[in-house]
Amino acid sequence: MKQQVYIIVGIVIAVILVYSFSSTNTSQKPTKDYATRIMEMRLKKDQYFRTASDSPFKNDRSQVKNLKYYTPDKNFRVTAKLEVSKEPETMEMGTSKGTREIYYKYGFAHFTIADKKLKLLVLKKELNDKMLFVPFTDKTSGGETYGAGRYLDVAQTKPNEITLDFNQAYSPYCAYNEAFVCPMPPSENNLEVAIKAGEKNFKQQ
Repeated sequence: MKQQVYIIVGIVIAVILVYSFSSTNTSQKPTKDYATRIMEMRLKKDQYFRTASDSPFKNDRSQVKNLKYYTPDKNFRVTAKLEVSKEPETMEMGTSKGTREIYYKYGFAHFTIADKKLKLLVLKKELNDKMLFVPFTDKTSGGETYGAGRYLDVAQTKPNEITLDFNQAYSPYCAYNEAFVCPMPPSENNLEVAIKAGEKNFKQQ
């Protein structure tokens, strides 16, 4: 299901990479600049959903207006220590259709949010992939955000450090259209905190 997992990467990958390389010291960047960049990325995604032939909304483009997001919050953009596996093992991940998909356990990201030390399993579909895949659930899942979890696509620009920007967390396509097949976050990635950042539940009114 590689195409579905990476489809949103195709929308924003250039923005993510440019942003990652140009924001090594975000503490000196005005909050408005950061929020504007996040909002621009969201607008690009929404526009893609309105026009693309493979959009999950292709049967009813008007539904795109119902996409919801948290207000950008820099507290949910964190630097994580990346513990890379010397010999990445494979693992099976369940999907929304009950099938199984194989991913590589690339390593663990260690970080802190709200004074809590957390970690997330970082995955790759193929070992030569340039982007890291981080599916997760948290205390908002099933309420304010999609119950089956959300995704992060992360650019690795340093050997042992990555930036986890939860303001860029997005729902999988099956959140909008049950015809799509989506990998489900592994149990290791159930965060015991509320990540009030990124995309909200599409079905929540």
